[in-house]
Amino acid sequence: MGRRYEYVLELGAGLSSSPPADPSVRPPVREDADPLAELMLDAYLDTIDYEGETLEDAQGEVAGYLAGSPLLDCSWLHLAGDHPISASLVSLWGERGCPIVSYVMTAAALKGRGLASDLLARSLISLAEAGHVEVRAVITEGNVPSETIFARAGFRRV
Repeated sequence: MGRRYEYVLELGAGLSSSPPADPSVRPPVREDADPLAELMLDAYLDTIDYEGETLEDAQGEVAGYLAGSPLLDCSWLHLAGDHPISASLVSLWGERGCPIVSYVMTAAALKGRGLASDLLARSLISLAEAGHVEVRAVITEGNVPSETIFARAGFRRV
């Protein structure tokens, strides 16, 4: 994996109000673990962040996220039927004492449609409404789609 950089966004200023209700968008629940692992593998396959992981590796990654300090009430899924097609997963970053956007992912066939951007915006609004003052992310250098989405949201590299 390439070099990774930390990004930060101060919450509050410039965030719009809650986005309109969408029946295909909801927070994740622990029972979403296996579908999230399938989405993760599909989303990262053949990208700069893919290092030959298997479905079992993705299941372990999702299990680790859920066993850590997930902020499920600030995380969002976009669904097609009952299956997640995009996700913004947020957790508490203990070392920094603030939230981190742990994963933003969209099914490979649906990338470029703004799904991840919408879910990231929902996560940021949820974090601000929950009283958090900043949020962080870590992005691999050269991951242009992630760098673009986070820059548009107002994140800056530290």
